Amino acid sequence: MIDQIKIHLVTPDASVLRTGNRCTAQQWADLLGEIGCKVSICGPDQPIDSEILIALHGERSHDSIVRFRNERRGGKIVLAMTGTDIYPEPSEKVIKSMELSDRIVVLQVKALEKIPVEFQKKCRVIVQSAAVRFENSKFDPDFFDICVVGHFRDVKDPLRAAAASQLLPETSRIRIRHAGGILDVKFERLIEAEMAGNPRYEWLGELDETAVAELLSNSRAMVLSSFAEGGARVIGEAIVHRSIVISTEIDAAVGLLGADYPAFFKPGESHELSSLMVRLEGGPEFYQQLKTRSELLKPLFHPKFEKEAWRALISEIGGVSQD
Repeated sequence: MIDQIKIHLVTPDASVLRTGNRCTAQQWADLLGEIGCKVSICGPDQPIDSEILIALHGERSHDSIVRFRNERRGGKIVLAMTGTDIYPEPSEKVIKSMELSDRIVVLQVKALEKIPVEFQKKCRVIVQSAAVRFENSKFDPDFFDICVVGHFRDVKDPLRAAAASQLLPETSRIRIRHAGGILDVKFERLIEAEMAGNPRYEWLGELDETAVAELLSNSRAMVLSSFAEGGARVIGEAIVHRSIVISTEIDAAVGLLGADYPAFFKPGESHELSSLMVRLEGGPEFYQQLKTRSELLKPLFHPKFEKEAWRALISEIGGVSQD
């Protein structure tokens, strides 16, 4: 067992409960605690006194990385790259964070293509796992439910599934149910207008992890409509809860699902997404094809693999043995 090695995990969202970064930080803190580390989650402005710093976000945690490197010359830094760190391209500040770090973690294999060649040896791919939180799926017989799980900000293109649903034939039973908080206030008006004018769309607000798992389990499919993601943790959450993934063809999704995954659509393309919805609802063969693919992908997201990947990384940079 790693013997009580002290780690600070810095995230820009330390005080926020359910942003993607904050959920990732808590998941990693829990996994690292299970392998024997003493982990504290902190914000970029908080003091850091530890042997290892894990910095989530190379841009927004850059000052913490610089401060830790200056104050603790013998300490080790692990930089965990987020979507905005990598896409469309790493900024000068992110590249400096990579330079100062001892290891770089990316969340899917396609992200490696964005890392400068001189930092490739530092990189480790650690796929985010997903725990099963809800077991008993129950589909509403009156609807073919498709969910969206994601906060409202531009990079998520959060109302794309709603727009696509307006192109469906009148006979369709598809209903879009969306769980997510509003991170950009302009969406308050847009959500209100969408619900008023689109009977297929329902916004559920921000849900806790158990409620999100129930939503996924009770939905036939989950739409990921983002223009960019670092690791798209919701893909794993959907798959382990038996919800078929329909996604934009972005690196994060391709890196997790495979380039030949049959339910991709171009970012921002309502008509392509609507066509996939129609195929899924009306085509048992297509539905079963995706169900089979999901079952094959499920082991990728088992928590034991993420835990062992972190154990190996911490042991490597901490200079301690693994039990």
